Amino acid sequence: MDAGQIVGIVTGLVVVVVLVTAVAFWVVRRRKAARGRAQDLEAELQRLGVEAGSALVRADERARLAEDELAFAQAELGDRETRELAPTLRRARERLAEAFHLNQLLHDHVPDTDQQRREWSARVVDLCRSADASLDELDRGLATLRQTVRSTPDAVDRVDAELARVREVVPAARGDLERLRGQYAERALLPVADNPDQAERLLEFAARSTAAARKRLTTQQVAEAGAAARAAEEAVRRAEGLLRAVDDYEAEALRAEAALGAIVAESRAELAEARALPAAQRAGRIDGAVVALEDALSALPAPGEPGDPVGSLTRVREANTALDDAVAERAERDERARRAASHLGPALDDAERQLAAARSVVDDYRAPVGPDARTRLAEAEREVAQARSAEDPERAVAAARRGAALAAEAATLAHRDIARSGHGQRWDGGYNTGGHDRGYDRGYGWQGARRPGGRSGSDVFGAVLGGMVLGGILDDIGDIGDIFD
Repeated sequence: MDAGQIVGIVTGLVVVVVLVTAVAFWVVRRRKAARGRAQDLEAELQRLGVEAGSALVRADERARLAEDELAFAQAELGDRETRELAPTLRRARERLAEAFHLNQLLHDHVPDTDQQRREWSARVVDLCRSADASLDELDRGLATLRQTVRSTPDAVDRVDAELARVREVVPAARGDLERLRGQYAERALLPVADNPDQAERLLEFAARSTAAARKRLTTQQVAEAGAAARAAEEAVRRAEGLLRAVDDYEAEALRAEAALGAIVAESRAELAEARALPAAQRAGRIDGAVVALEDALSALPAPGEPGDPVGSLTRVREANTALDDAVAERAERDERARRAASHLGPALDDAERQLAAARSVVDDYRAPVGPDARTRLAEAEREVAQARSAEDPERAVAAARRGAALAAEAATLAHRDIARSGHGQRWDGGYNTGGHDRGYDRGYGWQGARRPGGRSGSDVFGAVLGGMVLGGILDDIGDIGDIFD
């Protein structure tokens, strides 16, 4: 072999060695990565298993302690007092039973897939958390029950003390009520007349409730004892409120008397103002309000006579407010009428101009104008006539504006009918023939016919429109000229 062949063989061997080395390196690296992922997955599954086992042990220990505490509470207080707590413990035990079953599946001889190991471990942790939540609820219930057991005797003693204190106030309230009967009318005292008797009945009920609560405590019926104590406490509170109302009545009556004096003076001044109004303005609601206020004032007791300041103040204030509302409504109505009267002239002028324009189109182009335009024109004339004859300025303005709108609509519809006629289409859906039409001579009809004087329909139409525009301009000029008059 020559030197070239030797070099080629050596080069080929080197290339083969490099390729084999690279492939071997890639295979080794890939296997190493696979082993690393498998190790990581196994480590994660091991961690989940340890977490699930720890959670299961903690939850089971809590459940055992909770069972002992509930059994102690049942022995101390009875099943009746603790019957609402047993289902909570039962729910916790049901979740733990499911968690134990899954943990058994994880550790039995049957191989599990990685997905199963991951899902079951996570489920065990979730079930333990749910069981912990139920056990927390049980702990709170036991704590509340113990607090009730400890606090109910104190609550009963506290209610008894409040009961004795409020009972001492009843005679004073009766004395205040008798004194108030000499100052105020009997009807004025109706809101508080029976308060002492009602308070005594409530206090008797509270006494029976506290006695029942003490009896329940001796038989370990804590829940019933607590309910009876709360009922007694509420009865004492209501009795105290009734007695306080008797004590507060005189202060409220004095405030009502002071306010009554001020509103009586104000009412007399407003009555004088209302009587000074013209009879036409007073007629109706104002006269009725004046009579009602005078009756309320005349019903007030004479000086030194027992009365009802609260009731009198209410009646006079209501009558005074009714008179104020009536006067304000009349003033507002008069102001609206004044504004309407100032708008009536321009509204009627506008309506007349719109009517004149609509009549001009209908009169000049009689046949082509259809029933819709004619109906609007007739309605516009009726509305304008009502506006001129109406006594109420607001109604007159509204009618004039409706008439103007109807007249403008009539003119629009008439122009539409004329335009259709110019294209050979009649308003009723027919077409012009250029010859005789029923009821019309050749010289007075449709498109293409000539009117007397040699002017075509389109010429007359232009003249009418020009006259309308010119008339409007002249009207405007006339209005401008009125400014300088």
